[in-house]
Amino acid sequence: MVDPLHAHQRAQAVFAAALSRVVPEQIDAPTPCAEWSVRDLVDHVVAGNERIAGTGASAQPRDLTGLVEAHAASAAAAQAAFASPGGLERQYPFRTGPIPGSVAVEMRARDVLVHAWDLARATGQRTDLDPELSGWALESSRQFLTDALRGPGRPFAPEQPCDPGRPAADRLAAFLGRRVE
Repeated sequence: MVDPLHAHQRAQAVFAAALSRVVPEQIDAPTPCAEWSVRDLVDHVVAGNERIAGTGASAQPRDLTGLVEAHAASAAAAQAAFASPGGLERQYPFRTGPIPGSVAVEMRARDVLVHAWDLARATGQRTDLDPELSGWALESSRQFLTDALRGPGRPFAPEQPCDPGRPAADRLAAFLGRRVE
């Protein structure tokens, strides 16, 4: 069992590490997330962090250095919000409505981790990200993700095939609808 606050912090660190290996020429590269470039993907993660932190959406920088800095600041702010007194009890805004922090922190950890996979995949990096955290995120995802959340107009695509011998991060990505093979 991974502590959710620690999982969130680790997922943000995994994302930051993948982002640190992106080169400027890759900023407009496509990602496994349909219609999102690398820049769009980073913008999405930063915006999610800012929503948790309650800082509102800021204008996102367009260059790689600015995106790295925006992610670092927003990740720290989101972690501080969850770790603050009552941070896991308060309600956080999501598309589906308010969600308690104890659930939101796990959702953000999974989301940031799978987007780290997307970023790594889009930029030719290794995708065997933090095996322990990826295994936790996969098991956690299997507990909450139902068929009602999959398909057109829903948050997740259908599960994709993935060899069970692949790294846990690849299996997580496939479970969440990414093509890994």
